[in-house]
Amino acid sequence: MNERFQSNFQSESDNNKLEKEVQIKKLDALYHEAETAFETGGREQAKPYLPKVYDDLMLLNKRNKDDWENQWIYNPEGDLTEDQFNAFNLRRKLLSNAIGIMTASGAVRHDLNKID
Repeated sequence: MNERFQSNFQSESDNNKLEKEVQIKKLDALYHEAETAFETGGREQAKPYLPKVYDDLMLLNKRNKDDWENQWIYNPEGDLTEDQFNAFNLRRKLLSNAIGIMTASGAVRHDLNKID
């Protein structure tokens, strides 16, 4: 019985790990699509990608919009490593700066502030 429990637990753990990897790859692909849309079609063509970029990064970092003070701070309880979060968050900042910033209401406004 104990072996069956361990086997089921291992299987669930493997499935969770695989699901996280799939979600991370989907987020990377979404960034690539948004960046490509910006490069080929400009800011207006890339704008529709921003809400999903924001939502998916928050989801993988296990944050939500209600916790606005901590939205873009790495969460060790999330599904990303700190390096992954930092890389995705920098891409979010650069993309947002190029396309526009998402306001609390969900609107996109353009901001020309340089991101270091």
